[in-house]
Parts: sequence; C-alpha cells; structure tokens
Amino acid sequence: MDMSRVDGFDSSMLEFARRWLPFGGPRAGDILVEFGMTVTQYELRLLALIDSTDSRTMPEADRAKLRAQLVERDSNRRPHLAQP
Repeated sequence: MDMSRVDGFDSSMLEFARRWLPFGGPRAGDILVEFGMTVTQYELRLLALIDSTDSRTMPEADRAKLRAQLVERDSNRRPHLAQP
C-alpha cells in the first residue's frame, strides 16, 4: 500500500487499523500504548482519515470494512433504548 501522501502519524494509524481489522479492531490498551489516545479519539480521527482524500491509496474494500467496523463498535458501546 503506497501511503506516501499521508503523513507519518496518519499512515501509522491506517496501517495499525488495517492490521487489526481481521480481529474486530484493537483493544483500548493497544490504542493507548500505540497512539496515546482514548478509543473515542482514535476512532473519530480514523473515521475522518478514512474519508479523507489522502487515504485513497488504501484499497476501497479495506476502507469500507474499517468504516463498517468503526460504526459497529460505536453502536455496541452506546446504550440501547428499550422498545415499548
């Protein structure tokens, strides 16, 4: 994957996310150690990065899988309202 247009930090985030993709994403501790961020900070930045023009060097299929994984992880963290 040619990440030459993405800065080093963002490139590291994309590669880290891609490596963790088959496992459902990284754990909070892995994110903290690697990037010094909370899960929320990491996922918000990653979502913005995935949608940026510079991430177009990543295959669309990988970007789509990452986006879907981030949305699913977010929905799993949010409390579900009981249906009446």
